[in-house]
Amino acid sequence: MTPDALLAQALAFREQGDWAQALAALTRANIQRPSADVQQQLIDWRIEAGRSMPAPPESAPPVTAPLGAVGSVGIPEIAPSELSAARVREAVYSSGALIVRGLLEPPTVETLRQQIERVVGARENPDVFPPVEPQAAWYVRSPEAWGAPSQFFRRPGQTVESSSIWVADSPRMACELLALYESLGLPALLASYFGEPARLSVKKWVLRKMAPKKNGNAGWHQDGRFLGEDIRSLNLWLALSDCGGDAPAPGMDLLVDGPREIHPTGTDGAWFDWTVGPERVARLATEASIVQPRFAPGDALLFDQYSLHRTALEDHHSAVRYAIEAWFFAASTAPARQQPLFI
Repeated sequence: MTPDALLAQALAFREQGDWAQALAALTRANIQRPSADVQQQLIDWRIEAGRSMPAPPESAPPVTAPLGAVGSVGIPEIAPSELSAARVREAVYSSGALIVRGLLEPPTVETLRQQIERVVGARENPDVFPPVEPQAAWYVRSPEAWGAPSQFFRRPGQTVESSSIWVADSPRMACELLALYESLGLPALLASYFGEPARLSVKKWVLRKMAPKKNGNAGWHQDGRFLGEDIRSLNLWLALSDCGGDAPAPGMDLLVDGPREIHPTGTDGAWFDWTVGPERVARLATEASIVQPRFAPGDALLFDQYSLHRTALEDHHSAVRYAIEAWFFAASTAPARQQPLFI
């Protein structure tokens, strides 16, 4: 089928309210004939489709730890071939997270790093890096989206060292990543994990470029404080740099803990009203260990809204960290303020 025929088919499916078929046809049209306009349309339609809230499933997966999933002393690590909804559930409910070593191949990692730089360039220096080219929409805000991630402070003319950009603001990047997720079997895994289809958060699907920051402080936090407790979520954090531990780039500190509890914020010496105070973290650490895993480029970390974690900033850091964060929700519990996106 030609690209024009696929575009017509996509419109017909959209008029029928069949978003899955409409998006599939539109995606195939973009693959056959890459187009900035079609890439933008894909994001617009996915956000529009994500506003429909399906009924919850009659029976959801268990929300308690599986038998034998308690008492872990570290974050479990598996190979990509071992990844399944059951393994994710067991690790998250026992230790708070799961590490998948080598989920991405080195060429894929390098391509993603280069694309992040291209998107950053389109936002920060559009005269040199055009935000839109005929075959690629590198940085374009969808009229269906609102708000924006924080942009790191810099003086006019100062070189950008750190950046945080919504993936949805780069339709080209969004198309690339959704194709990658499909190749990894992620939509099927999430559907099995949640017991229903997943939605992807526009506001928490983020390209990250973080420069080292000596003597920096990053607050301990749980995303459930912002997202809510009456949800089912899973975050896929992809490391695109050698980071954490003794690596030259910032990593992540995590409390190895499975209990489903949102801790008080703004107390116990907390620096901000949204962070868990260091005094409370110290008390929690007497019963559960704090780890700072070392991630190789292509490693993945999975955790949910209860994970207590922070960016690990150490004085020995000297390199930029590239990463991609993607928060997924069970479709029936996806919070509207997070702008669910249909996948």
